[in-house]
Amino acid sequence: MKLDQLSVSAAVELMLSEEAKVTRALLKKKPLLTKAVTVVAQAFERGGRLFYFGAGTSGRLGVLDASECPPTFRTDPEMVQGIIAGGDIALRRAVEGAEDDAGAGAREIKARRITARDVVVGIAASGTTRFVWSALAEAKRRRARTILVCFNPYLAIPRAMRPDLVIAPDLGPEVLTGSTRLKAGTATKLILNLLTTLAMVRTGKVQSNLMVDVNPSNAKLRTRAVRIVQELTGADETAAHQALEASAWVIRVACRRLK
Repeated sequence: MKLDQLSVSAAVELMLSEEAKVTRALLKKKPLLTKAVTVVAQAFERGGRLFYFGAGTSGRLGVLDASECPPTFRTDPEMVQGIIAGGDIALRRAVEGAEDDAGAGAREIKARRITARDVVVGIAASGTTRFVWSALAEAKRRRARTILVCFNPYLAIPRAMRPDLVIAPDLGPEVLTGSTRLKAGTATKLILNLLTTLAMVRTGKVQSNLMVDVNPSNAKLRTRAVRIVQELTGADETAAHQALEASAWVIRVACRRLK
């Protein structure tokens, strides 16, 4: 209540101490998070897709996680998609009223021809975003698996509307009241990290803790690819580099060449 009166040092300590509560709150939801990862991995195994729906910070974080899957795991861009209320323009500036469009989420579901093979994750810090609920309702109607990520543990959801999984950690109040880009944003990022990273691990996109399907699209990633091939095969740097060049920089193929 006295954030404006704190010294900068005290305010820094306050914000960091509040952020430290996030992982503890998420660990209390470990069984639900485990189920969610399993649901996503099973969808990938049957050729399904993962969709994130959100508005504002929630939508931006969904788009961020989705956009990082193709370079990290060499996935088709269609496999994980982030949909933000208001469209791409909302990634950079607020689109007033977009989150209140109760039909927009359903229209996005229809446009992407979501089916029972897919998973739809609605992200809404308050748990009340109409855009998100519209998407979840249409996804449910199409028998897709549905997950709600929110930070309102007291949210009452009518049985007919309830998603398959509701992950609603209690993070406590934000340092800046109502600013869900703070603890809620951190928690959202952690949850989405878990969903895609561990689902990719479960579907064979990772060997040991190595990104064996990384797309080496720049110098840094090509250097990493060489190191991964070296670690997996015991080859020297020159041999690993040559094998990657001969394999169109596909790590799995390069490793087979060296074994």
